[in-house]
Amino acid sequence: MTKRFSGLGVALITPFSDEGSIDFPGLERMVHHVSSSKAHFLVVLGSTGEAQLLDVQEQRRVLDFVQEVNAGRLPIVSGFDGTGGTVAAVQRLKELDTKGLAGLLISPPPYIKPGQAGLISFYQALAAASPLPIIMYNVPSRACVNIEPQTVIEVAKTCPQVVALKQANDDMAAFQKIRSGVPQEFVMLSGDDVNAIPMMALGGDGLVSVIGNAFPDQWAAAIDLALFGSVKEAGQSLENQRALLEVLFAEGNPTGIKAVCDMIGLCGPSPRLPLLPATVEHRNQLYQAMAEMDAVPSRTEG
Repeated sequence: MTKRFSGLGVALITPFSDEGSIDFPGLERMVHHVSSSKAHFLVVLGSTGEAQLLDVQEQRRVLDFVQEVNAGRLPIVSGFDGTGGTVAAVQRLKELDTKGLAGLLISPPPYIKPGQAGLISFYQALAAASPLPIIMYNVPSRACVNIEPQTVIEVAKTCPQVVALKQANDDMAAFQKIRSGVPQEFVMLSGDDVNAIPMMALGGDGLVSVIGNAFPDQWAAAIDLALFGSVKEAGQSLENQRALLEVLFAEGNPTGIKAVCDMIGLCGPSPRLPLLPATVEHRNQLYQAMAEMDAVPSRTEG
């Protein structure tokens, strides 16, 4: 039986105009591109979607628009963070319109740096308030705190509403410890494209992908191979992506993937300030990597 939220989830970017307004035609193309692919679910309003750079009204407009364009093709998971602490997050969660959503991706409150006991109580409180399944999001580079393996295990065992973990670090030993300690039905997702196949070799169930914005079919096929136990073949099927992955995050995320999506004609390259578009040097690196994949048209301009 397929686990909920296993396979390839795509962390959808939010296209912007050069002036910083939401580019809804670009967003429409992005949603069609991913929703008509072999990807298994969409993640909207995550860090790749620049959710923290959108106000509350913009977040709602993006979510409603994605649901409309997706038209039920893929399950939609919405990002949600603990800004303001536990009490404020619980209140916002109770007020959230969850119609049409399959789940929530919830990261620890940024900047606050709670201890592990505080993180357990945070997720327990949100799980008690949430009408939807929750994916824990361990992203220490952004939240400034690491969710330790025993914390994940405790939450997984005490909160049936918390059904999965997105692990956005490269600690394979921690990943393995979590896998051996959580219930079998608990879903383990890589939050890093580079580590996806190695983590699946250790019992992972899938990936929430950045590069999947551009190449969802190839990555979905690879993740499916790994889910069926063909981990070596899955890695081999992504070999042509290696050079692109090596340079994709050189200037941060989503700067690199937006440049890639611009090159293949899906949307413009602009993130929202204070993030900046890829430099000429970075674009050239990305273009070279994609040219080797035959993923971009030949340049005609000088």
